Amino acid sequence: MTAFDVVLRSDAGQYRNLRVAAADRNQALEQAALDGWQVLGCEPSRSQPAAARRRRRTAFDVAAFAHELASLLAAGLSVTHALQTLAQSAGAGALGRELTAVGQAIAEGIPLSAALERQGETFPPLLIATVRASEMTGDLSESLLRYAGHQQRLRALRDKVLGAAIYPLLLLALGALVVLFLLGVVVPKFAALIEVTRHELPWSSRLLMGWGRLVSEHPGGAAVAALGLGIALVTGLRHLVVDGARSRWIESLPVVGRIVREFRHTQLFHTTGMLLHGGIPLPRALAMCGRLLGSADQARVDEVVRMLRQGRSFSDALQTSGLSDALTAGMVAVAERTGALAEILDRVAQFKEARLQRTIEWASRLIEPALMVFIGLVIGSIVVMMYLPIFDLAASLQ
Repeated sequence: MTAFDVVLRSDAGQYRNLRVAAADRNQALEQAALDGWQVLGCEPSRSQPAAARRRRRTAFDVAAFAHELASLLAAGLSVTHALQTLAQSAGAGALGRELTAVGQAIAEGIPLSAALERQGETFPPLLIATVRASEMTGDLSESLLRYAGHQQRLRALRDKVLGAAIYPLLLLALGALVVLFLLGVVVPKFAALIEVTRHELPWSSRLLMGWGRLVSEHPGGAAVAALGLGIALVTGLRHLVVDGARSRWIESLPVVGRIVREFRHTQLFHTTGMLLHGGIPLPRALAMCGRLLGSADQARVDEVVRMLRQGRSFSDALQTSGLSDALTAGMVAVAERTGALAEILDRVAQFKEARLQRTIEWASRLIEPALMVFIGLVIGSIVVMMYLPIFDLAASLQ
């Protein structure tokens, strides 16, 4: 059985993407047409393993693609010709083939949003939703420019957060290397020297010398254990960055949790404002943006969407669910009276972004000296425990 991606259209003009498992293309067409929908396209599925999709998404600059496509459309090119130009610029790789397939789908009468959605996870859902909304309003070029600017702002903010974390991580890495060198090289040799004296040692020094004997007797096992610990730490950090950064326990950390939650809320209001600019209804925009938040805030977004569908105001829903503070709810209440909700959400996001930048600067000034003090205490404690036996031996000789 082969998986086929099928694009359907109803009599009312609605479009739908469907994946069908069939022996061949004809059987897939027969299965897709059973509900009375018109089949616009049927191709073998191009789905790839999750790791391959992540690598492809990482290499594909969506913001640059949206900006270049908007520029070509503003220059007077049609969507098909603009995609052909971008496909030629991308070369003969996977991206070039996918852009060519998108252009061919548009030439067959399929909307751009549906053609982008057919390419699996290459194009993010936010871009597809923006394009689908612009197809109803007719401002595709402006919507793409708005999406590109939105992605560039979020990328700049993300780079600032990561940049503030680089120096503390370097401090931790350097401190860990020094500690491993002391425990794996210096302490075993020092333990062999001290044991010759057969002098009674303090309990802390005995603990350290016991580690030195263990390493000297089993150097291979100690090296394998240190290597395994390093691999586990790197794997755990990668898992935290890729998959676990939205976990609830992250937000419970004293300083990091506040920064992460503020960054997620900045993403939420930036993205929601952009979708409202594109003509997407507020409940749907919030439901799409909920995945940008942590698990606790995702439940709050679902609660806000539920209250909106019950007829509650957006400001009341925000304050009742605990998704925002009183200042944000007050600004949203003003926007509901003036009808400028998208602009107010952009302003809220800019305010939160400025506050986040100040928090990052304050946190970096606090964390860096705290880490230096902690690393100094650890290394100093090891050195003191090594030299205590010498001090005791010198006192006994006197």
